[in-house]
Amino acid sequence: MLGKRGKTCYNQRVENFIPIQIDKSHLSTIGERLYTQSLDLIRELVANAYDADATTVKIKADNSSIVAEDNGSGMDKEGLRQYLTIGSNYKKQNPLSAVFKRIRIGEFGIGKFAVLSVCDRFEIYTRSKGYAATLIFDRRDFEMRNDWNVPLIEHATDVKETGTQVSLFNINKPISVLDIERHLIHLFPLNDKNFSIYLNDIKLSSKFTPGERFKIKETTPFGQMRGEIILSSLMLTKEAIGIGIRVKGILIRRETFQIEASHNLSTKRLTGEVNADFLPITASRDNFITDSEEYKIFEKIMYKKLRRVINTLKESAVSYQDKKAEQMLSEALLTIREALKKSKDILLLETMPLFARKTNSFHENEKIQAGVIGTALTNPEMKQKSNQNEIAEALKKIKPKIRSRIKTLLKDKNRIIKKVKIGGSEFLVSFTHLGDTEKESFTEGGIIFINRDHKLFKQVEGKSELTLYHLIRLITQEIIKLAQPNSIEVAFDWQGKLIRDSFSAIGNE
Repeated sequence: MLGKRGKTCYNQRVENFIPIQIDKSHLSTIGERLYTQSLDLIRELVANAYDADATTVKIKADNSSIVAEDNGSGMDKEGLRQYLTIGSNYKKQNPLSAVFKRIRIGEFGIGKFAVLSVCDRFEIYTRSKGYAATLIFDRRDFEMRNDWNVPLIEHATDVKETGTQVSLFNINKPISVLDIERHLIHLFPLNDKNFSIYLNDIKLSSKFTPGERFKIKETTPFGQMRGEIILSSLMLTKEAIGIGIRVKGILIRRETFQIEASHNLSTKRLTGEVNADFLPITASRDNFITDSEEYKIFEKIMYKKLRRVINTLKESAVSYQDKKAEQMLSEALLTIREALKKSKDILLLETMPLFARKTNSFHENEKIQAGVIGTALTNPEMKQKSNQNEIAEALKKIKPKIRSRIKTLLKDKNRIIKKVKIGGSEFLVSFTHLGDTEKESFTEGGIIFINRDHKLFKQVEGKSELTLYHLIRLITQEIIKLAQPNSIEVAFDWQGKLIRDSFSAIGNE
């Protein structure tokens, strides 16, 4: 009865009750509705073995059946009752395993029904000290019965070995063995010396990821965080991208914390793992309760740790871009050199400030010295000093007004300088960050500058063939401008010939 303000009045005598009921058909659909993929049932089978102090789990899988056998503590009759209790809080009340003191993975008491997502019948054979039995669950038989009983066959036993075997029959959703392998390797702590998983008689092992490591060891009001963030030396597979977050040893999910959105960086080399047993997870164990205080604190710490990683990612990206730029510049200069060898009449370089012809014959000393100054690349100290001396000597020959601008241009710490020697002639090419307002190429004091920040170069960067053409076009353009400053028609004709011969050289490689 409701009072004046809509509140229930409890001063009336209660004479009737309405029971809370659940339709039996819903029990068998829990596994289908609760778990997002069939692989989750494999996780539950292995998790139960881990919680039971098993040191070995052996899984046999094919298109029609899955059998998971462990050497854990097994279950007695009371243990089987607990197993079939929906929402049992046994593991919450006993969070540590008896032998290895493992933090038990199970929490909600409903994971056993995940098997019903792929089959209608399963059997559990278990043996503990002095007890052995087989539990049989058949969906059709269970739903037809008027009670909630599940058949149990008890066996006489004097077997000292304990363990549990779960057998799934007539699989209606075949699971790829390769998918099972990947799933288990990523989910479980295979580096635990007291826990091994075998799949079709092959022992699974975690894979070492080479790369730069950032350790995580933090204490929060809710518990500890331990692990590492890894910047992999190699490109990662899709399932390995992101920082794996483990709760009670199980990988819940991988997370990049959206650094790719806030910092415009690729996360294809970001991986690692962090253990945080205090994080609250959803019943399906595939996500966190993200509005909880525990997760908010965890996320805040991870953002802080990732700042250092982001800086390293940026440096790594610059280094990678420099290496690619250096390679493309070398290739462009090699092809131009071959083209110039075919056009000796273009090599009227004596009048150019740094291009003094020496006495060497044309076919001598035909090589490019690949000295890279001030980049993230590693160079021998003597080589770097020699290149710096080249620049210093070059500046002495330049007029004071021009010298001031050149010094400004050379402040780019990531510039790439190459000296090209062809016969008795030589010149310098600087592949430099000059800003998006500067010209795409120009020559000052005999040094050819190519602007890496020009919008056109940014459009072709990363596309090897277009980048190569771009560099060849600009370098030949500057050479011809110096060699033929008074005749545009002749200059364009010569440039076209150089570009043609350059790409002919590429085609003959």
